Amino acid sequence: MKVTEYEVLIYCPLDGGHHLNFARLVTAGFRRLGVGIVLATTEKAAHSRELANSGVRILRLRPRQTQGRLNSLWEELKDLRSLAGDRPWNRIVLPAGDGLLQMLGLAAQGGVRIFRPGQVVEALAIRGSIAYPASQLRRLKHKASLLLLHKADVAVRHHLDPVFMDWLRVQPPPRPKWHLMPDPVEIPQPLDRRTARGQLGLPPDGAVVGCVGVLNERKGVHLLADAFGAARLPRDVHLLLVGMCTPGVRAAVARLRRLPGFADRIHVFDEWVTDETMMRAIAAMDLVVTAHPGHVGSASIVLRVMAAERPVLGSSTPWIARHVLQYGAGWVFCR
Repeated sequence: MKVTEYEVLIYCPLDGGHHLNFARLVTAGFRRLGVGIVLATTEKAAHSRELANSGVRILRLRPRQTQGRLNSLWEELKDLRSLAGDRPWNRIVLPAGDGLLQMLGLAAQGGVRIFRPGQVVEALAIRGSIAYPASQLRRLKHKASLLLLHKADVAVRHHLDPVFMDWLRVQPPPRPKWHLMPDPVEIPQPLDRRTARGQLGLPPDGAVVGCVGVLNERKGVHLLADAFGAARLPRDVHLLLVGMCTPGVRAAVARLRRLPGFADRIHVFDEWVTDETMMRAIAAMDLVVTAHPGHVGSASIVLRVMAAERPVLGSSTPWIARHVLQYGAGWVFCR
């Protein structure tokens, strides 16, 4: 078979999130091989910064008419079945496998064929909740999810979370084979602290601690604001928050600013963060705090901070603690 006759379907039915970055990287990899590629994704994702310049044919999926994640997954499964049957794809890649893999397992359990015979399916999962502490009820849910995950008609399975991979290695057989997927973080261009602070309008002297990205309660940014107010820090220590804030985080920042001596030490950029802005904010800091309580899976901000050679103060959740301590990237705190 000539390489030009090899056709790949990349199916990514989500609008945003880390999955789009993986779709971008997978698409670029297959382009270098010179194979035929069709990227099936949503209208919003097709115009995203990750996929807008993919250079391949994009098939825009029909808008979802249902509400709720379970109903959306059912629609995604039907779309995937239709696309898989349209032509004899040599390989089908699912960079957004979480949830969809469980639906594929449910279909296999019910004897419903989704793919043509001989089609090779490769999928990526990001969340490995079964490997993390949880209540008995949640663990029961995670076990049921894992059973369906392993029944999915998929030839090659990738997982992003080494915590899940470690857990899997000590489970009794039989168990399907998983491959650990590298967490892609590009090495930033060097940017010194003083230049980064000048670009952000921050004081050139003193210490800056903070966080960058989506600033919400799930990532513990409100806890960081409260802790900054409670700590007895010198007056030349500043707090920097860069990213879209939730109402709860805005309220925590407002409380902090009302404290005597804090108003001019709080710097908030409540806006969408580009990669350039993120790396500028990291370069401006002396310490990046990832207070994520109960976080499951990869926290890519930790990898970005490590790549920029800045220290991390992270929560004791398994993924963050593992990476911070294993690579000597900073410190871990326990609540």
